Amino acid sequence: MPCWNNYKKIWRLHLKCGRNLTQKYVYFPIFSHREIRNFMKKLFIAVLVAGVMGLTACHDKDTQKQAETIAQLNEQVATLQKQVADLAENQMIRVEPEVLFQKTEKIPSSTSEGNDQEWHQVKFDITTLKTSSDWLTELLLNEVIKRFGVDNNIKIDNKQQFIEFLQHNMADALKEAKEYEMSAYETQMLTEYLGQRENIATFTIFSHNYTGGAHGLYGTDFVLVDLKKKAVIKVEDIFVKSAQDKLKSLLWERYRNQYRNEQGELIEPFMSKDDFYVSENVYFSREGITFVYPLYALGSYAEGEKELTLSFYENDLKSILTPEFQF
Repeated sequence: MPCWNNYKKIWRLHLKCGRNLTQKYVYFPIFSHREIRNFMKKLFIAVLVAGVMGLTACHDKDTQKQAETIAQLNEQVATLQKQVADLAENQMIRVEPEVLFQKTEKIPSSTSEGNDQEWHQVKFDITTLKTSSDWLTELLLNEVIKRFGVDNNIKIDNKQQFIEFLQHNMADALKEAKEYEMSAYETQMLTEYLGQRENIATFTIFSHNYTGGAHGLYGTDFVLVDLKKKAVIKVEDIFVKSAQDKLKSLLWERYRNQYRNEQGELIEPFMSKDDFYVSENVYFSREGITFVYPLYALGSYAEGEKELTLSFYENDLKSILTPEFQF
């Protein structure tokens, strides 16, 4: 079980849509406590042995073997110190925003009267991240492409092809906005780096779309990346396959208990038990493993994206985790 009190808070994510502002906090250590403990243990033993050998050598200065042993131990100490420094450096992901396509155009409305000119706005803002690792940069780009709803008949193999695809989409949106007098056509997709714990790096892809009406639609997808395997972590990687029914039951219990009246009695929830499902959108929070559900899935638009968390401290959760994620 991780000691969350020793974790360093390294990110605050603000997701803004309309007048709603949500703040999420997640804590990640700089690197693994287990790895630090192992290195420090080796360092301590090496330094201790070197010190003892040094004292012994004072009483037996003619012992060449002891002097050689001390030199070897000093080399081991230096090597271990370098490994600790390298561990921290290797785990540090460096990122910077990379704008793939960003363009805004205003179209005059044909219904404008007199000097009161009305405009229809078409806006595209698609941003990914450029990281210190080429493979990670490419992985994040592919995750953005997947979420953009690219038709299976359209082949996109690289960044330039995706940019050209976005340019065509912008042209189509302008044509549609003119033809149907749409008040606005906006598409936004923003990738952010949240932090890292051991070999797991967490990113979000926030999307917002508006094509007129009272409000747009938005969503936050969490992308968990295994830096050792260079792959996206999925729900089936975290939970044993044979425990899917139990996982669903635990999440349903969390959701069901949210619907109570003033007397504490259970009332009918937004989603029925038959329709309830396990979300594939998850992240590791301070409290445990959090499942994120999109708008309208578990509640009304006003309730926003709903989250259900299974605590790290519950035995029910521990029993269904794969060995790799037994904290």
